[in-house]
Amino acid sequence: MTLNIQKPIEVNNFSEINEKYDSIICDIWGVIHNGHKLFSSSVECLLKYKKIGYPVILVSNAPRPGNEIKLILKNMGLDERCYDGIITSGDLTQTILNKKELGSRCYHIGPDRDLNVFEGVDVERVEFDDADFIFVTGLFDDRIENDESYLPLLEVGKKRGLKLLCANPDIWVQRGKDLIPCAGAISEKYKSIGGETINIGKPFSPIFDEAMALIKEISNNASVSTIVIGDGIDTDIKGANNYNLDSLLVLGGLFSGQKNKDIFDSMNKKNIFPTYYIGELV
Repeated sequence: MTLNIQKPIEVNNFSEINEKYDSIICDIWGVIHNGHKLFSSSVECLLKYKKIGYPVILVSNAPRPGNEIKLILKNMGLDERCYDGIITSGDLTQTILNKKELGSRCYHIGPDRDLNVFEGVDVERVEFDDADFIFVTGLFDDRIENDESYLPLLEVGKKRGLKLLCANPDIWVQRGKDLIPCAGAISEKYKSIGGETINIGKPFSPIFDEAMALIKEISNNASVSTIVIGDGIDTDIKGANNYNLDSLLVLGGLFSGQKNKDIFDSMNKKNIFPTYYIGELV
């Protein structure tokens, strides 16, 4: 396959390109905070453009409802005036679970902090042998585990023909200075051994459909010019590419500390390209 090799445009400040757009879809983890603290420059940037009148929608692959993410951000000190709404893969996952197309009993892989995704959901958490499907929101302990830790269980699931529902397609997330494996790593492992996976969130279109519908409602305009801001090539930027939206890749998140050449090589290999890139959102 011939790669469509492109050269994203470097910008040093969002003000260099802001006049081309009238609304923003922004990632949270890796752009607004690193899991421990807020990035003050990003907060100031979003607040400025929100005051100008940009609809700003935060979109996250967090496997928890948006209301909880809103509370977490508030506790971190994020000014709620920075955004108009939050849409998470957890919100969309609750809808999928309630349809019961995968069954009514799941084997849940993920930490206790994700359990509120089951609130208002009529699906029972059961032992693996009794499950209709596998549901992954994360790793049980992402400090000591990785996707290989779950291979024996996944191989049994494959033999049983169980589908795997993933509420967070992220492979990695930045926590402080470390990269931590996410639910998407388990989903990718299951897919690699021939298991059937269903991934909710970025880069898939439903979460962008929700964000764009909200932007058009807020702006009262069916024709908007929206830019996607994120730090993930496989989630934020690929999602923007698929949705034909311009995008700004922030290098201070998942790519923190990497050389630009290595980042461009990764883009070329995956054939996924942002419109612009920036060191940090300012």
